This record gives sequence, structure tokens and C-alpha cells, in this order.
Amino acid sequence: MPAFANLPTGRIDSLLHTFLVATGIILIALIWKKTIGENDYFKLSRKPFVIGISGDSGSGKDTLSNAISALFGKHSVVTLSGDDYHHWDRHKPLWQVMTHLNPMANDLESFSKDLINLAAGKSIRSRHYNHETGKLTTGGNLDSNDIIIASGLHTLHLPILREAIDLKIFLNIEENLRRRLKIERDVNERGYSEEKVLASIEKRAEDGKKFIYPQKEYADLCFSLKPINSSHLHDRSHQLRSVALKLSVESKIGLNQYDLTRVLVGVCGLHVDHQWNQSAQSIELSIEGDVSPADIEMASAMLCPRLKDFLDLSPIWENGPLGLMQLITLVHIDQLLARRYV
Repeated sequence: MPAFANLPTGRIDSLLHTFLVATGIILIALIWKKTIGENDYFKLSRKPFVIGISGDSGSGKDTLSNAISALFGKHSVVTLSGDDYHHWDRHKPLWQVMTHLNPMANDLESFSKDLINLAAGKSIRSRHYNHETGKLTTGGNLDSNDIIIASGLHTLHLPILREAIDLKIFLNIEENLRRRLKIERDVNERGYSEEKVLASIEKRAEDGKKFIYPQKEYADLCFSLKPINSSHLHDRSHQLRSVALKLSVESKIGLNQYDLTRVLVGVCGLHVDHQWNQSAQSIELSIEGDVSPADIEMASAMLCPRLKDFLDLSPIWENGPLGLMQLITLVHIDQLLARRYV
């Protein structure tokens, strides 16, 4: 090494040490880059994953949206509510001739643009419909995030919306159960009288058949709930939380029902039936029984272990049917992410 012949020994040792450290840093960076590049969930942060939830009024869209958000954490999720895109305040006269279930009563063009912009990683100008006052207000900027959840009456109504959504979910709740859920929510949380809620349900029924339920056809995943004993539903002395429910699941994206069934039966102690619907090209599951948040968490770790590191440090798991919806939604997210990067 003639170039270093005249350098002091200590200086040469220092240069060699610097060279080795620099080489080590470069190798670590290359390994890290390769590992991250092969990890679906780091790639997710570069391209948001969009979940769309649709269903009739009172079907539990916000409840499911909040339950999914609680798994990933608020720092990773941004939500878009279809209620914020009503054309008019509650007291405008046009509501006398048109219901909220009519697409024409909602600014679906802005809803679509905002969802597409969020999916592209852009910020949007937020808006909000206050259910207590019936007023529409504008807010500040709403930034995109790793997980985008769009929920509303018409989330799957337009092709442009469906194309922007990675996982399309429809909530199809048994009608008497949906009515009681809606009555309790609107009376206890939104300040309506029960008579007014019942009148609204009847007024909207035709638009529900025309505009809401046809969206089920476009869903990748459909959750249906109905009481096991319908007499408990009509008995107001039975609180809703004590009414035993059966969850039915229809999946059109190739759910591995055998692994899921094995875990639900073996780990969660549930009764599960499954079948292949040839005409609909979908897998159908029927699930009954009680399940705890701890069992749901354990089932998730077994069925989609790669998602564990992407969830919040303290994810909030639910019990019962809502916890099962969390689990099955995660299984679908895991499968869709795997397909995204094949």
C-alpha cells in the first residue's frame, strides 16, 4: 500500500475502521431496503388500502368502521362518511319530497373525488354533517393515511367509487333487527322521538329496495345478522346486547373457509357451517356462539400473522359478531394485500 506507506500506523487504523463502518452501514441499508421492499405491509404505506362499507340506515356501518379503525389505530386510519355529503341541511324543504337514500340527495361526485384523492395520497377539504343540529359544516384539511375507510349509504353505488375501493363490504341486517338498532340509535344518540324514527323508516323503505340493497351485488364481503330467537327482539325487556345473533358471511374473493372454520371451531368454540354457492360464485359461512375479544385476537394471530406488526400497539378487539367481523375483515385484507404484490 504505497499510498499509505508514509502515514502513521494510528492514522491507517483509523481509516480502516472508518472504511469498515461505512461498508457495514451500506450493507445494512441494502439489506433493510430489500427486506422492506419484500414486505407487503411496508408497501401498504406507499399505497393506501381502501375499505368501502355500504348498507341501509341503521345497519351498523359506523360501528364496523370504528371497530376496524380501533385495530389499526387512529394514527393509521382516515375515514370518509357518506353522511357528510348530503346536499342540504336537515330542515331544507327538498327533504319533504326526497329521502337520504336517494342518490340524487347526496353529492356523490364530491364523495368520489375525495375518496380518489385520498387513495392517491392527497389531502382533501373536510366537511361534516352534524346529526344533532342537522347542519352541514366545512373543516380543515384531511390527510390521506395507510388505511382509508369510506362508509355510507351509497359507497358501492357508482362504478367510479367501486373501482377506488380495495375491499367492498355490504351490511345486510335482518329487517326487524335493523329497525330496533336504528330506533335505539336515533332516539338515544340523535334525539329523535320513536314515532318520528318509525315514520322515517316507512318513508325510506321503497328507496332502500331501489338504491341500497342492489349494492350487495358488488360487494366482495357481505355480513348478515339476524336474531336466533326473534321473540327476544320484540320483547323490549331484552336489551339488544343480550339478544343472541347469528352471523352469516358471504365472500366472493376466495376466502379459505377451511382454515377459518378450523380456527373458529377449535380456538373460539363456535358452531360453523360453510358451503359453496355455485350460482353466486361465493363462499357462505353461518356462525353461532359467544366469543371473547381474547379469542378473536388469538384467531387473528393464527390466520393472518403478517398483519400483526401493522396493527396498533394496543388494538381494541370486540366480542361477539362485531369481533368476528373484525377478524374476517382482517383475513380479507391479508389476502388482498398478498394478491396486490404477486
